[in-house]
Amino acid sequence: MEAAARTRVVAAGVILAAAIPLGVVAAAGSGGGEEPADTGMRVERSTEMPEMLIYLDDDEVNNPERTGGRRTVRVECLDTDGLVVASQAESWPMTETDAGTLSPHAHVPVNPARIADVESCRVVGTKPLLEAEVS
Repeated sequence: MEAAARTRVVAAGVILAAAIPLGVVAAAGSGGGEEPADTGMRVERSTEMPEMLIYLDDDEVNNPERTGGRRTVRVECLDTDGLVVASQAESWPMTETDAGTLSPHAHVPVNPARIADVESCRVVGTKPLLEAEVS
């Protein structure tokens, strides 16, 4: 009888030892499965320069009412800790600066050593706040 009890205890220990890490991995890996809401803004790393490109794809977000009539905003790009990696003042509403070929956008220079750290950007001074993750 002692051998059977010992076998049950060892089996329970093995199951518990496997279940705890699997539970942690499952909890950490589940981001809810939700896509971020489409804000009318997208952020990309430039393939030609050490800069972030912030595009406003929706005319509804790129209007004077979004800033209460203010003519400038501050574009900030953040790392995974929420710290500002790069920022610059930008006129508002944004305009298209590449011969009419793209949506209104801003070019935000970033230190080449930190460009890979950029996770998201936001346009400070807009209500509601415009922000998007790097795509």
